[in-house]
Amino acid sequence: MAVTSGLSVSHDFQGRALAATRPRSAWALSWPLALGMALFVFLANAEGLPLLSDPDSHWHIAVGNWMLAHGTVPTVDTFSFTFAGQPWIAKEWLSQLLMALAYNIGGWGGVTALAAAAVGVSFAMLLRLLLRDLTPLPAALFVLAAIVMTAPHFLARPHLLAFPVMLWWVAGLVRAVEERRAPEPLLLLAMLLWANLHGGFTLGLVLCAAFALDAVVGARDTVERKALFIAWAKFGIASGLAACITPYGPESILVTLRIFGLGESLGVISEWKSPDFQGQPMQELILLVALYAALSRGLKLPLIRLLIVIGLVHLYLRYARNAELLAMLLPLVVAPLLARQWPSLRPDPDATGGSLLVQRMRALARPAGHAALALCVAVATLYAAGLIKLGGVTPPSSTMPSAALDHAREAGLKGHVFNHYNYGGYLIRAGVPTFIDGRGELYGGAFIKRYAEVTNLRGEESLDQVLERHAIEWTLFPKDQPANRLLARLPGWRQAYTDDSATIFVRVR
Repeated sequence: MAVTSGLSVSHDFQGRALAATRPRSAWALSWPLALGMALFVFLANAEGLPLLSDPDSHWHIAVGNWMLAHGTVPTVDTFSFTFAGQPWIAKEWLSQLLMALAYNIGGWGGVTALAAAAVGVSFAMLLRLLLRDLTPLPAALFVLAAIVMTAPHFLARPHLLAFPVMLWWVAGLVRAVEERRAPEPLLLLAMLLWANLHGGFTLGLVLCAAFALDAVVGARDTVERKALFIAWAKFGIASGLAACITPYGPESILVTLRIFGLGESLGVISEWKSPDFQGQPMQELILLVALYAALSRGLKLPLIRLLIVIGLVHLYLRYARNAELLAMLLPLVVAPLLARQWPSLRPDPDATGGSLLVQRMRALARPAGHAALALCVAVATLYAAGLIKLGGVTPPSSTMPSAALDHAREAGLKGHVFNHYNYGGYLIRAGVPTFIDGRGELYGGAFIKRYAEVTNLRGEESLDQVLERHAIEWTLFPKDQPANRLLARLPGWRQAYTDDSATIFVRVR
């Protein structure tokens, strides 16, 4: 029933110690470094896609610039007219500041480079962490599957900037359980950063409790169990306190509860829907292959570790946006157990046999040399500078209807706008108060549900009633939005502008 083995832990320590004594060129490359550079170059492209394809990138930058201009963090909504003055916090304030600084320095090319760097660092880090327990091939397969699963969520938003600290946190918890101790105090820095970068830190607190239980249940005797309980309890309390060291204190934790309190309205937002395996068949294939491998090979997991895995699977099947949690954290959770159950998967630092190609591949599993790492950072910096200067990177018109808004300004359109959900972020960045945008915790489930029903010509409240109640003067929707067809027939409204992506209707006075 023990979750760790003294043999596997000592082997890991001895292996790393032996590897560290071997001469290593300062220019030596490694698999993680190569992977990180490849992902960075692929994602930091002149089109800015897929990183800039999400509308929320706009309002995150706008909030960051608001904080830079006011020297404080927001506590009430100042970006919409429907909820103006209502309590609202920028729970991801640190990420928003970083995104705003990247935008101010390098425009959309700067934002793209920042997000691409976060992805590259994250998956290089994931591969490096897995190589502690696994040989290169299974480690690489895990990371490749994680990239495919996570790719739909490669978007320039705060969650990308939090990926590295999320991996740092979970890897630290797993290592502590494997080594029969409490996590290192330095790991609290990961929680501090995570709590200020992204709201997903609340899952980190839940995982801390789960791994604490894993450690206590797997203790060898009563004395060790008591010592582990006390040590993990102290760390858990410290983690909770670290999570509250934000401009908003514990309020950031409560926001997560409000988001899940949106209920069925979450289904209106695409990323909060269940996975669409017809649209993402590779994700289904990866799940099926993983299930086959686990069942056919007789994988055995201790109870608590199994419950953690089931929990990650549940989060993904419930909300597609949690694909990265399953894909990136599950390998860290099970890697030590795989190495213990099948010793052939465990890396051998003393191995010297095999062909020249095998030896070189084995050498690439070791950490890169300092000079090689510095060179890659320099090349990535120069590449990003070129992208910023020459790329002309800009988001797609699906999230940035710039021509339509330019027309609205030239025509002198004033007053309240009834806007599409995906245009809310761009309007905020343009300084136009929105009807709705991506801040779901502000608007609440009932408001979002009514909005979705009205714009799709469903529900009890009609479109013209909403337009009158909110004193709407003009609308901004995609060309094919059902609401446009009704607006074309409503008395007192006329089409003022249309292009391939957006249409504007204005009230006739």
